[in-house]
Amino acid sequence: MDTFLKIAGAVVIVVSLAIALRVTVPSFGSVGIILALQSASPAIGVGVALAAFGSMLGQLKKIRLAAERQADLFQSILERRSQPAAE
Repeated sequence: MDTFLKIAGAVVIVVSLAIALRVTVPSFGSVGIILALQSASPAIGVGVALAAFGSMLGQLKKIRLAAERQADLFQSILERRSQPAAE
């Protein structure tokens, strides 16, 4: 899911920029670039938010796996301590 959100964010950014440039640049020339960026800025923000959310999900997945690994190691330490020493 995290990779999907990163890719979806990038696609939203690229498509919104392409559409805005396609619509405004032929009509307004070089000023059209500024107008395109201005009109596409909400969609760019949404794309950045999607990509950031995907990145956050990836980091949370890594944190969860590390916590599970740490809990397993702690459990094995507790099991070793609770076993009576064979003499």
